[in-house]
Amino acid sequence: MSGDMDDILLVFFQECEEQLQELERGLSALSDGESGKETINAVFRAVHSVKGGAASFGLENLVRFAHVFESSLDGLRSGRVAPTPEIVKTFLKAMDVLSDLVAEAQGGATVDAGRIEESRVELQAIIGEGSGSAGPKEDDTVPADFAPVPVDFEPVMADFDFGDFGVEEDAPADAASLVVTFSPHAAMYDRGDDARNLLIGLSDVAVAHGGTSMVTCETAALPALGRLETEKSYLSWRVVLPAAVPEESVHTVFDWVSDVCDVTITRDGGSSPGSSSQEEPPEAQAAPAEPEAEPEAPVPAAVQAAPVQAPVAASPARTPTSIAEKIMAELPPAPTPAATAPIAAGNTATRRPVEQATIRVDLHRVDDLMDLVGELVIAQAALESIGQREDGGQQEMIKRIASMKTLTRDIQDAVMAVRAQPVRSVFQRMQRVVREACSMTNKDVVLTLEGEDTEVDRTLVEKLSDPLTHMLRNAVDHGIESAETRIAAGKPPTGQILLSAGHRSGRILITIKDDGGGINRERVLATAVKRGIIAPDAVLTDDEVNNLIFAPGFSTASTVSDLSGRGVGMDVVKQAILGLGGRVTINSVEGQGTTFCLSLPLTLAVLDGMLIVAAGSTMVVPVSSVVETMMVNHKDIYMLPDGANVVSIRGACMPLIPLASELGLDGYKAGGPSEEDVILVVENESGARAALIVEDIRDQAQVVIKSIEKNYRQMSGVSAATILGDGSVSLILDVPALVANALGRIDTRPSDVRTGLAA
Repeated sequence: MSGDMDDILLVFFQECEEQLQELERGLSALSDGESGKETINAVFRAVHSVKGGAASFGLENLVRFAHVFESSLDGLRSGRVAPTPEIVKTFLKAMDVLSDLVAEAQGGATVDAGRIEESRVELQAIIGEGSGSAGPKEDDTVPADFAPVPVDFEPVMADFDFGDFGVEEDAPADAASLVVTFSPHAAMYDRGDDARNLLIGLSDVAVAHGGTSMVTCETAALPALGRLETEKSYLSWRVVLPAAVPEESVHTVFDWVSDVCDVTITRDGGSSPGSSSQEEPPEAQAAPAEPEAEPEAPVPAAVQAAPVQAPVAASPARTPTSIAEKIMAELPPAPTPAATAPIAAGNTATRRPVEQATIRVDLHRVDDLMDLVGELVIAQAALESIGQREDGGQQEMIKRIASMKTLTRDIQDAVMAVRAQPVRSVFQRMQRVVREACSMTNKDVVLTLEGEDTEVDRTLVEKLSDPLTHMLRNAVDHGIESAETRIAAGKPPTGQILLSAGHRSGRILITIKDDGGGINRERVLATAVKRGIIAPDAVLTDDEVNNLIFAPGFSTASTVSDLSGRGVGMDVVKQAILGLGGRVTINSVEGQGTTFCLSLPLTLAVLDGMLIVAAGSTMVVPVSSVVETMMVNHKDIYMLPDGANVVSIRGACMPLIPLASELGLDGYKAGGPSEEDVILVVENESGARAALIVEDIRDQAQVVIKSIEKNYRQMSGVSAATILGDGSVSLILDVPALVANALGRIDTRPSDVRTGLAA
């Protein structure tokens, strides 16, 4: 069952990821003042779902913490607790702990027990505040010896009467008791809830009022195994609680499932917990008793699992008293304990990490892909039919091949749409990064997210986390000033960081903008000289000074801390972005803030390219970078005093770049552009334009991107390579780099003098 359990765990952890994202969204909305009922319910549902699933797998630490978290959120849900900024911060801190506990359950690092306890105490303080008492509300905490009952998927042979399920025969009956009988509907199980969670809640209520709970599983409605319908709910439970337990506490336990569970609460004057009473469900009373021979068939372990009982004092050797315990005690040990160890309650062994190798896709996208594949099959059959004709059908063959080319492109687009994922998942994780950085630096910063629905290839989404983490930590540590400094400068004490995403020119632009102090270029320059990164007599532009922060080993921090000082963070950012085929630009105004802009391709797989020829070599220019094309006209070409050429197009001047010369190719015509050459007007993501001179434009096609850096080495002006239909290798040009190089060489001094044509 090991493989089956891994599959089930994978689904559970995927659902945990979704619930944690929902929890993040809800708490972010609460911190923004949106305290609507639906928002609070969504937050409560998320924690409740994580807790319910974790209990099924015996994840004790996760269940314990989630229970306290859920109880504190219940105060918010019932209106006893107001969502003040301090309480929301406590919930955000608890969410981080909950997320780490989920990661621990997947095989990640163990969460510090002191951190868990600190957050638990803060949550219990909220529970106490909501109940109007000075201390935490006892009935909302988990008993010290509570252990979740893990799900066991192996059937076990058993032959015993379920009517005495989980009752201690020698337990004394109370003179007056509160009897709770409940019958879950099948719908309760369908939505992921479990009767055991209700039993746990009732047991907690009993302990909080100084007593114990007696549980009886009513199985009279359970049919013979041959007539059992697996999707129906047959079992009901009768729980006897101390008389001191108020009915309101019981209603709280069932509040979440009141629409899918029949509950009856009565006062019983001393009836035995194991006896039948008038509270027994109607279907249980009417159901005929089954012959004793029937239960010899295998019974699912989930049915015969140990029930939840109130904690009792531990003894060195406790004799099993219930029939269920006696049977379980007589069972031989499992032959392969190692296989079941990962889900055993309280097990401390390292859990094998589960790979998150799946994505969720809208069904209509899959349907579109299937329709296209069907059309492709029809087109293939048509081609085969033409190939069998005696006349060859050449014209018809050409037409069908063109049709298949269109279909192939559509299928490619459909697959890319399936792989496309919104950046929301990685963006929301950054809220925690900022919170932790604020805690380390004692600063108050608000992170605002925009464009979370922007879709990119899932490979890019996975690889964005590290560079964004470094940049946001840097923004909090170095960009945002202390509260005192901000107040002195006339700014609000709380810093602001904007993280946004959007599409532009076939690329994705991610912006990190803060309202901090900006880059102190004098300090950056002095630090770079001190660390030997540049020469003391170097003369740099503002942009070049800004880019020094990406140099390996550069850091303006005077001491090494958990956040900065080692000079590796921003270097990691630049290398990661370059590795994704992107680039980073900086715009900073001292005293007002800094903006980092990451420009990345939408996908790392394919792109639409224009095939051009330079010095006899075929190259690819991304179509998204091309604005227009035209023939060379010498009357529009000018030479600047520094020797650079520019071209005037409808009154706008831009650098003129002979592509073959720029790349250092043999065969470049030294005489300059001829009338047969073609000009490609290209632009980068910031809107800056340049004109490339090429010999010819051959075609437009989709090309598969291959990394040239991995297979050869990094080349200036080249971003990647591809293999054309004839098997030849073609370079894919890095247009933004070419534009930046050309703009950097132009003399920007004002001059209206036309000094001559570029002959």
